Amino acid sequence: MSKDRTKDVPFIEGLPYKLAETARISELMARNYYKNYVKSILDLDEFRILSHILSNPDLSQSDLSKLVYKGKAHVGKILNEMEQKGFITRVLSTHNNMMVKRTALTEEGKRVYEETNEAFRQLGSKVLTEFSDDEIENFLYLLDKLKNKILENSEINF
Repeated sequence: MSKDRTKDVPFIEGLPYKLAETARISELMARNYYKNYVKSILDLDEFRILSHILSNPDLSQSDLSKLVYKGKAHVGKILNEMEQKGFITRVLSTHNNMMVKRTALTEEGKRVYEETNEAFRQLGSKVLTEFSDDEIENFLYLLDKLKNKILENSEINF
């Protein structure tokens, strides 16, 4: 029988709350930094979407909506705007006998992404100076493990 690690722990001292609090602070830091220091024509949601497309060009709009935790229609609107700005192109293809739009970065999209990514890389390096490479690697591993366990045990709707 495993020990209940949540017993007698106030909600605000528990892991779910601490993670949510840290995620919220991180999100606010990113948005403030982006607004004040990143000189880009991308907004933060566009940057996130470009990052996902760059790492996996076969993502559908539905896949992207799950990865950025936004509704499919909202992501579709963002993708339309990004296509109009010339950052991405979308082509129809089939997946499981269904027509889906696949997205690819244009050369302009890659250029703007790289500039924006460098600004965030610099911010990240300032924030993470107190952590060793092993600590960061272990922390990323543990976060992925926790995320996957949550997804396994919960029905998450986007």
